Amino acid sequence: MKNFLLLAATLLFASALNLNAKTIKYPEKDPAFSVTLPDDWTAKPDKDGNLDCEAGDGSKFSFSIVPSKDVNTEPDLKAFLPKLAQGMADGAKIENVKVSEIKEMTTANKVKLFGLNANGATSGVDMVISLAAFAPKKDTYFVIMAVEPSEVDKAHDKVMGDIINSITPL
Repeated sequence: MKNFLLLAATLLFASALNLNAKTIKYPEKDPAFSVTLPDDWTAKPDKDGNLDCEAGDGSKFSFSIVPSKDVNTEPDLKAFLPKLAQGMADGAKIENVKVSEIKEMTTANKVKLFGLNANGATSGVDMVISLAAFAPKKDTYFVIMAVEPSEVDKAHDKVMGDIINSITPL
């Protein structure tokens, strides 16, 4: 009986993992990587081929994954990310923007990631712009980008860490 309960618990745990996540290969036509999202999230390509992802918790938290067509090297990427953050802030009418330094890290799947945040406010609401860039293949960069109220961004820190750690080059 004890072994049966252990086996049942193991199968239930394995099933729960499969039911709570879905893996997406991106880009659709020539996938360079996969990313795993919680099952209640939506993910769909927009008209430009970017992948738009939204949390299923009603918070409206979302991010997009965008191919970075004009960036082919690490130095280009490091110059591009702060400019992208400032451009996003201007577009969202975020004032008093402070752009952080770029931080380099390696994900659980050994993907080198370059990230930065920009903070400011719009209409009295503290906002965060989050950017994370990676190259699943040499000189082929993608950027994960989000603009959210600070409290919504903070509430999704753990799930975003899990999503970023799930990125797997194909």
